[in-house]
Amino acid sequence: MTPSTPGANGSPTPKKGKTKDVIPLGELELATVGLRAADAWDASPLLALLWCSKAQFRDAVRAFNASLGTADEANDDLSPAAVRLEELDATINKSLKFVRNFLIEEHDTRKKAKAYYDAFGLTPAGELPTARPARAKGLAKLVKALGDSGYDKGKYGTEFWRTIEKEYAPLATTSSDVRSDSAVDVGTKNTQEVPLRKMLRALRQHIKTNFPDTYAAEWRNFGFLKESY
Repeated sequence: MTPSTPGANGSPTPKKGKTKDVIPLGELELATVGLRAADAWDASPLLALLWCSKAQFRDAVRAFNASLGTADEANDDLSPAAVRLEELDATINKSLKFVRNFLIEEHDTRKKAKAYYDAFGLTPAGELPTARPARAKGLAKLVKALGDSGYDKGKYGTEFWRTIEKEYAPLATTSSDVRSDSAVDVGTKNTQEVPLRKMLRALRQHIKTNFPDTYAAEWRNFGFLKESY
């Protein structure tokens, strides 16, 4: 592994292809970065923005977290339920190709097969939805469609998916990253998400301007850099 190049003060610059310094797209990841940035900013000599104080930033983070129904610390990703959901997600993502292949065999071409994706709970890309409540519903839809189609044979037939669906549904319901009905509403979520993203982008630039030689290390401290993912 090639080490990163030290800056003038010995602080390593981000390794190309190994770090990301963008605002995360995922909602839970955004909440986590927001909380870490709020804590780091409170402990930092970095002054407030003209239009956003440290307190206003933390309030925005809390409001966004509340809209997701997450705990204020947003650290429940280490719960047993969340770990098991990640394992099931990996199995699902790896195994969906067999469903797509079945549809192609049944309907002769990929184009014709795609017309049946929705009936099988799949998105236009041939995947199940990524949001877990929606994914649980998609699994139920997939199991029913496979049963109706007679795809009962083989390792990846109806029983394979029914077993996953029976375990996945209650985990997705009880896992703390499942949002309340009000938080699922797109308008409510966007009301909190848009200003938080604006604040985080401004804060990143604020850090770079005030720490021109050590901004990479400061970004990391504020949670903007996530290594090797």
